[in-house]
Amino acid sequence: MALITQQRGSLGRWWSLICIGLFLLLREARGEVNNETSPTHIFKSRPDLHAPMIDILLLQPDLVEPGYIFIAPYRNLDPGPYIYDNQGELVWSGAGWSGPRVAHTPRVCQYHGEDHLCFFTGEQHQGFSRGHGVIMDKHYRTVRTIEAHGAGATSDMHEFKMAPYADGKSVLMTVYQPRQYDLTTNPRFNVKDGMGWIVEGVFQEIEIDTNKLLFEWRSLDHVDPGDAWTTPHSTDTSGNGWQEWHPWDYFHLNSIDKNKEGDYLISARHCSAIYKLSGKDGSIIWTLGGVKSDFETTNFNFAYQHHARWLSETAEKTVISMFNNGFNGYNETTDLSHGFIIEIDHVTKKATMTRKWGAPDIVGGGLRSASQGSMQLLPGGNVHIGWGDHARYSEHTWDGTPAMYARLAKDPSGVPSYRSNKYNWTAQPLTKPALWTYSKEGAATNDQKMAFWASWNGATEVASWNFFTADSATGPWNFVASEEKRGFETVHHSRSFSQWAYAQALDKSGKVLEDSVISRTFVPSEKLRPFCGDEGCRQAEPIKLEDEDFTPYEMPNEVGQETLSTGRGFDTTGYYHGFDGGGHEADRPDGEEDGGNASIEPSTPDVLPSGGNRNEYHFSAPGPMLDGNPKGGIGSSNIVVLLIGVVTGFFASFCFNFVRGRGYRRVQTYEP
Repeated sequence: MALITQQRGSLGRWWSLICIGLFLLLREARGEVNNETSPTHIFKSRPDLHAPMIDILLLQPDLVEPGYIFIAPYRNLDPGPYIYDNQGELVWSGAGWSGPRVAHTPRVCQYHGEDHLCFFTGEQHQGFSRGHGVIMDKHYRTVRTIEAHGAGATSDMHEFKMAPYADGKSVLMTVYQPRQYDLTTNPRFNVKDGMGWIVEGVFQEIEIDTNKLLFEWRSLDHVDPGDAWTTPHSTDTSGNGWQEWHPWDYFHLNSIDKNKEGDYLISARHCSAIYKLSGKDGSIIWTLGGVKSDFETTNFNFAYQHHARWLSETAEKTVISMFNNGFNGYNETTDLSHGFIIEIDHVTKKATMTRKWGAPDIVGGGLRSASQGSMQLLPGGNVHIGWGDHARYSEHTWDGTPAMYARLAKDPSGVPSYRSNKYNWTAQPLTKPALWTYSKEGAATNDQKMAFWASWNGATEVASWNFFTADSATGPWNFVASEEKRGFETVHHSRSFSQWAYAQALDKSGKVLEDSVISRTFVPSEKLRPFCGDEGCRQAEPIKLEDEDFTPYEMPNEVGQETLSTGRGFDTTGYYHGFDGGGHEADRPDGEEDGGNASIEPSTPDVLPSGGNRNEYHFSAPGPMLDGNPKGGIGSSNIVVLLIGVVTGFFASFCFNFVRGRGYRRVQTYEP
């Protein structure tokens, strides 16, 4: 396999730098999310959560395997780990759960013999991260954090997983370590007259309970930078190599696996190669792809790949899976990205692609992912694929039939997801279920409609909800109705108004799992009511300084006592049903252990049909918008993005043609 790279002059180099800078500017600008490019849930009971709305493009329920989707978008409104069901309904939002940071690759892992939730969390940089690994139990409590060992950088996002065949006692994690390096020795690097900077790909195996280092591997000791397919200052993630804060990432380690014998399988995106390494001394046992491949690829090629995993291995044959990008945003070896299964014959020294899966031909005819991506074989034989920078995931049968295809955000949003996984998961949070109740008219008229919104973030076993009301925060409580759980937030409508309410979460057997907070029913004031509908009120607008009805702060406060927050009737002991105020859960009334009155007919039989479960509320007044514009206009932030687009549009067009046409055009040919 020959790699031919065109040379470029000093003018080309300067235009290249300008183009990369503009690309980064445009990348940040296009990351401005809004309701069109990145639709986001609005939950009445949990207004603090802003989970992406999943757009199901294709779903064949009879073909998909059971389980939940584990995914971690970033550059969206609330980055973090998320769990969704097969219908695209939110199960858990972990945004902010472990701090104000991004997360990557949430997955189910085995720790101390039980299912736990593992993921990376940290600060996002261009093409890598700095942070640590997190292990949570089934109650979403952090039971362990794992940091990189030694005197170098903190761990990186690209891999944090339980080491296979280690009985849940150790983890594998990547480290992106910048170092000083002499880049003047190879003319292809185009660096001169001083010290250079390089990123070394490092991975470690660490014992969880002791944080003891079990194994460490460093790329510079085994793979020379001259083997890289991505030269300095050539892509948005390469780094330039002559500045400390822009070291050249020549290797870009993005996955680690381990076999029974203790050897390792790693993927290096910027070398377009997969390596098998000795678990004893780190030496390279064999290389697939890149400039020094040990095998002939008979019916495929790959480049800029991700997520290499062992499937089986004997002395004669090795079978692996990988996600083949075939494209890095600048150079390409294929028109579309695919999930591959590769069979390597160690006798004939040939590698053959035996199966591949592409994105369903629904929107745009397949996908080509310039970065990120994953491929997972499911227990029942299906394949789950994450499409990286396109923020989509799909599921396929073994024969290639698409079973599911979903989108977290549209491409113009700039919202990606590094990997997507699917697992079975059972969890019950230690938090209380949330409840919000609302009535437009309250008890003021005969039309006493009332609505309930109940949710429990992260709970997987809730099958139904019981709703109770009272005229006092302390009861007595009257059973109103039961509702089957629908989506993340279940809605119930009633014609009977009450000042207070709480809900019970029940499992499929009717057992009460937990009681909710106690909710004081929100009734809009006479001043607010004209802007409200049966399910809530429109988003407020500010009174500006120049408006006639603007009130200076120093003016007398003439707010009625009945509207003060302190007059709502709450006290410390009345926030949660079943809480006695002394730090103890009070005993349940007789009959509530098995669901209380769940089998009793509601006391108010004229229950209205429940609303939808996608949280798309429609009012007579304008509805809320996430970009801060209640009337749906173009916000100031979007105007800024629009102006940036106008100013840089010409340059971006020129840069695209320059980079593709002469600046970095790599012609990659495969010669026997």
